[in-house]
Amino acid sequence: MDRRRLATFAQPDLVMAPGFRCSTRLIRNADWVEQRSGRPALGRLLSVRRALWSLAVGVVAGAAAALVGAPELTPLVIWTIAAGTILVWVWRACWSASPKRTEQLAEAEQHSRSTDSAILIASVVSLAAVGEALVRASNQQDMVAVTLVILSVVGVVLAWVLVNTVFALKYARLYYRDNGGGIDFKRNDPPAYADFAYVAFTVGMSYAPGENEPTSNRMRRIALGHALLSYTFGTGILAVAVNLVTNLGQS
Repeated sequence: MDRRRLATFAQPDLVMAPGFRCSTRLIRNADWVEQRSGRPALGRLLSVRRALWSLAVGVVAGAAAALVGAPELTPLVIWTIAAGTILVWVWRACWSASPKRTEQLAEAEQHSRSTDSAILIASVVSLAAVGEALVRASNQQDMVAVTLVILSVVGVVLAWVLVNTVFALKYARLYYRDNGGGIDFKRNDPPAYADFAYVAFTVGMSYAPGENEPTSNRMRRIALGHALLSYTFGTGILAVAVNLVTNLGQS
């Protein structure tokens, strides 16, 4: 094989389909932006690169759903697969982290605020896709309708988990940015990501911080916004669950 052909195989953009070519360029641009910010992409739990790769996996799954003859499932398939992918990726990297490793990762997360906002917005927007799917399912009496409702349940739950995950990372970031302050863990040992997950999911389920009370105005404001957003998703989960029972009863 001559050098020209080798060069062609070495450049994926020349042999990929336009959609994959676009995704590749987006991920490369994300790498460039994150390198410019002074932190490696893989050093961040919620990096732009990870978010785009998760979205790419979701798009592939959505395209597969459309190809098998169920295009109405595509939006929810994209969302559930993308959200599930990034959740597994993030928690696999940080769940067992020691307090020292948690502090290091939290420092790297100082540059992930835009990604936080994008994920929170996407989670809220996913509720619109769920609402549209439920309306569509109410007008059908087949397996596609049942699948739409099931995907709606999974999609809302994943969105809720993703919102709490974003806030868990945010609490850790602010805690270590303030030199170990803002939340009273009622112990002398420094907290790890599992502790921040406990705080975040407690707020997400009870709409209150529990025994780990915020001790700064900034933490209280964030916890309030977190509780209000979680209440919205809790209402959505209840509505979807009722719709699921109704559809299963009619099937």
